Amino acid sequence: MRSLGPVLIVSLVSGLMAASPGLAGSTDWPHLRGPAFDGQVSGTELFSRGEAGLALAWRVPLGKGYSGIAVADGRAVTLYSDGTYDWAVAVDVGTGKEIWRHRIETTYKAHDGSDGGPNSTPVIKDGTVYGLGPKGGLFSLRLDDGKQLWSRVLPAEFGSTEPEYGFTTTPLVEDNILVVQTGGPDGHAISGLDARTGKTLWSLGDAEVEAQSPAILRLAGQRQVVAASGHQINGIDPARGKILWEHLLEDSDSVGSSSAMPLGQDRFLLLVGGAAAAFKVSKGDEGYKIEEVYRSRELGHTYALPVYHEGHLYGFKGQFLTCVDAETGKRVWKSRPPGGRGLILVDGHLVISAAQGNIVIAEASPEGYSEISRLRALDGTGLTWPSFAGGKVFVRNLSEMVAVNIVPGGVGSIEDARAATAVGSNTRFAAFVREVEAATNKQALVDGFLARHEQLPIIEGEYIHFIYTGEVEDIAISGNMIDVGSADPMERIEGTNTYYKTYRVEPASRWEYRFNVDFDERVLDSHNPNTVPSRWDDTGWSEVRLSDREAPSHIADPATERRGTIETFQFKSALLNDEREVRVYLPFGYRQGDSDYPLLVVHGLDWLEKGLLGNTLDNLIGKRVAPVVVAVVSPRQEWWREAGGTGTVEYVRMLATELVAHLQKKYRLRDDPASRAVMGNEGFGLTSAYATLKYPEVFGKVAVWSVRLGLGTDDALMDLIRARKGDGVQFYLDWNRYELRSADSGTDLREDALRLARALQENGYSYSGGEARDAHGWGSWRARTDRVLEAFFPLE
Repeated sequence: MRSLGPVLIVSLVSGLMAASPGLAGSTDWPHLRGPAFDGQVSGTELFSRGEAGLALAWRVPLGKGYSGIAVADGRAVTLYSDGTYDWAVAVDVGTGKEIWRHRIETTYKAHDGSDGGPNSTPVIKDGTVYGLGPKGGLFSLRLDDGKQLWSRVLPAEFGSTEPEYGFTTTPLVEDNILVVQTGGPDGHAISGLDARTGKTLWSLGDAEVEAQSPAILRLAGQRQVVAASGHQINGIDPARGKILWEHLLEDSDSVGSSSAMPLGQDRFLLLVGGAAAAFKVSKGDEGYKIEEVYRSRELGHTYALPVYHEGHLYGFKGQFLTCVDAETGKRVWKSRPPGGRGLILVDGHLVISAAQGNIVIAEASPEGYSEISRLRALDGTGLTWPSFAGGKVFVRNLSEMVAVNIVPGGVGSIEDARAATAVGSNTRFAAFVREVEAATNKQALVDGFLARHEQLPIIEGEYIHFIYTGEVEDIAISGNMIDVGSADPMERIEGTNTYYKTYRVEPASRWEYRFNVDFDERVLDSHNPNTVPSRWDDTGWSEVRLSDREAPSHIADPATERRGTIETFQFKSALLNDEREVRVYLPFGYRQGDSDYPLLVVHGLDWLEKGLLGNTLDNLIGKRVAPVVVAVVSPRQEWWREAGGTGTVEYVRMLATELVAHLQKKYRLRDDPASRAVMGNEGFGLTSAYATLKYPEVFGKVAVWSVRLGLGTDDALMDLIRARKGDGVQFYLDWNRYELRSADSGTDLREDALRLARALQENGYSYSGGEARDAHGWGSWRARTDRVLEAFFPLE
């Protein structure tokens, strides 16, 4: 998966029967939210003999897709892609051995930040599997052998608009009626089909569907389907195909990919606009009435629905596990561990698909987070929460599916595990920590220590010690030393307000970091004056250099008065039917002369604002670099589509056929490809390479920084690389040792860069640049822009 830009995650159909818990002792999990649509089971007796542990039962390879796992009659069924086709597959729950597979359609390809493959979760009812492919193919299969019983095609038969990232909604079966949010116009938003034949029984509404899914709830004395789509919620009688009530949300209250879960007392919960909203449905003489009871921002920014247990909700705010009072929506507690994407409830215990591929069992208690057991089951967490059947937990990610047994016995505590894997335990700093913890004047010792170290962090040989002081509820550190989107909890020096975290570091490296205070606040290191801008926000990063290398002088404010000028114009594209800002750097002396200049096209205004490209040009032109005109193009609002996504081909066409021609008329520029270069970072690095190889008559040079692949244009770029065979293209390829990476999402920009480098080498290209022991982001990119300019525009 590629995590920047909008990332589609599977829609999770849910129902939480607060008044009627999961079916006791059930051995099946036929729906993503379990046998009672509430994300839980009881009566398993797995925890009756004390603490329980986890043991791997089996592991099977699997392709991409966010589809969940349905389990019934000894078979576990999910959907996945093998890269060519999308499939439904059934495996034996005891061994993981494949029983059958059904080909759905040619695979749904990754694009614009998604991973591709199927997202909907299959449903099993009465020996039949029902599934929905990402291109809208709805199908029914026999559970025992996978034989197809019937199929429908939603776009062709219901006029359904294919959602941006493919059909994701998960159907449900109620009294032999298959309910599907079909997302078609003219009364085809949601449909009821005969589950045995696939024949349409009814269709209602006009709203398009994205990733929302229907749920079955009992509200105001009637069992009904609750379906949300965009900005409205409907209650539907599935037997009669009749709308019972409708509730319109504010325009800002988008229901992106949630489904309703009951809270009891005629209430249900829906994830709306980054929060959890509780609604109450009542019925009187004038019909149904729906009102919002509360809105809690203690849950949300996640696709993982919570579970209910004894008056409390347990779910996620982002990736923080949170306990909320189900009556009021107020927070009871919040915990950084274990992180993750989703959870279920088994006999009053939370079973969590936690961060970094861990399966975790924890107490469901309002007293606080209490972990019982954990197992590293996957190489990176998936985006679908667990299923449970017959004493096994089933989880998957984008490359494999595993079954894990809940077994008697437990594991050591988190604290014990941390102590066993402590980094730098033999350092002088570790000895100081032990000294403080054994002393009576703890805080005085720490204060004296900090007074002797005016600048932090502390570098001790191959170790680096990060230190934070202050009274906090929670403190963690994030940076290039760990996965993006993650933060490592810091250790408290007992009896003080000081926390630390130690890492082993390679020599001659540069790292970026910041503190995460009380879960959500991002804070720089007040003891470290060295900072660099952030790629994503205005907080920035503290930086530490583990070498004699100084901060790059070429980005400093120029001392010379021979400075270039930057002018701005709005460029209207007939091809794209849009308008965007272009800023053009003109070197000193441009207005006074009549010479023609080479051209560098750069993607993104951040190259000027955070990359300080203007300073670099002023400092280097006439000394190490020849005069050059630089056009910096602002992206449109949905920038990810042009940064290697589905809009890349047309965007590149605009650059080559419209923008360059416009610049040629407006400025004195050399009219040959050897004098034109294009440069971009991450997805725009992919775009830059594609532009140069697609239009060699326009661009002859390309600089690619920290390239991001897997965005939809990879195959086209690789085809061009093979076709051109290195002819006439000058490449600069730059990446970092500590690039953006995430095991949970499958992101690794260092691997992407190495893949591109190998493709270039195998097809006869040469390139300058290479890998630096540096961190991903503006601190590294702007430090080496001098190399690109010197390589492309050397001073003669």
